[in-house]
Amino acid sequence: MGFVSEFLGELWHILVESGVWLLVGLLLAGVVHAFVPRAWFMRHLGGRGPAAIAKASLLGIPMPLCSCAVIPVAAGLRRRGAGKGASAAFAISTPQTGEESIPLTWALFGPVFALARPVIAVATAFVAGSAINALDQEEGDPGSAVGHEEEQDGSCSLRERLGLAWEHGFVTMLRDLAPWLAIGLILAALISAALPSGWIGEHVGTGLWPKVAMLFVGVPLYICATASTPFAWALVAAGLSPGAAIVLLLAGPATNVATMSWVIKDLGVRSLAVYVVTISLIALGAGVLFDAFFAGMVTVAPSGGEHAHGGGAWGLAQAMGAGAISAGLVWALCSRYWPSRADRAGGACCAGGQNSQAASCCGSGQSDAELTIGGCCGSGAQKPASGACCGNDPA
Repeated sequence: MGFVSEFLGELWHILVESGVWLLVGLLLAGVVHAFVPRAWFMRHLGGRGPAAIAKASLLGIPMPLCSCAVIPVAAGLRRRGAGKGASAAFAISTPQTGEESIPLTWALFGPVFALARPVIAVATAFVAGSAINALDQEEGDPGSAVGHEEEQDGSCSLRERLGLAWEHGFVTMLRDLAPWLAIGLILAALISAALPSGWIGEHVGTGLWPKVAMLFVGVPLYICATASTPFAWALVAAGLSPGAAIVLLLAGPATNVATMSWVIKDLGVRSLAVYVVTISLIALGAGVLFDAFFAGMVTVAPSGGEHAHGGGAWGLAQAMGAGAISAGLVWALCSRYWPSRADRAGGACCAGGQNSQAASCCGSGQSDAELTIGGCCGSGAQKPASGACCGNDPA
């Protein structure tokens, strides 16, 4: 029972440290989805050349898409005429960063680590996209369809948009992230309970080999940027260097079997080689440089056994955030794997079918349904009565 109680204590500690920031991240993801029209993203992400690659790298940061959800969006960009480099850059920077992962990183690692993560991600995406354009040139003019569609923003009221933001952030995104986030939190608590502080540093070391090991762990596996953050924190708390954690958090979300399969299909085998090699080399280089110059600036949140949370307003807010995100995860997992009778009968969007009512999910009636932002038909919400999707083009 000693290990079980230690594990539960560590799990609660991680939830207390991260709960508020996870809620903030989910809210930001919902706001971006509801208030930034999809056509605006599509217009700026299309095309070829350095400017298109730079835009794709930067605009990937606020997109609320995980490692697998980014694939249909990147594929849609490619079909609409985006170059190989811009499509690859978007597929790299988007899952490596996100509104929900950056606040969580700040809470567990401090501001320097949290700011370095998106900066390195953008640099990786731009270099990889430029290398793909240079080494795997393609014939033909850029697709003329990109950026020439008339943007038709939905005539939704502020109240409707706020409702859509809530539904996307705290329903769709939470459902999408719940299994991976739960796995990440449980693994982090297991590592914190099993390994004493400094164990990895003493028995594995802090040089290049731990970074290479993290690269081999991250490349083939599906590692969500948000869910992997508490896992990486637990490893650092056990003695892994911050630079090795950087390698894991950069390589993992952008490379997995599903993403690499899409790269082969839409961009080609040569582009895949450039894609994987560029991400790997920059991740390793960033990890080495980070350990050399910034490791002392990382403020790793102490483990549960080392820290007693204070009282006051912030302590109360942390406890409430931990309770809220715990309840949300339980609800999301139950609704995802044990849908209600209404969802099974009606075929709710996230249950895998079409909504039984006349209104369908935003984007599900389009030929470009895969371009909706945020998995599960964009938000899982029905179209407003006007026929337009809040924050997106009319279906």
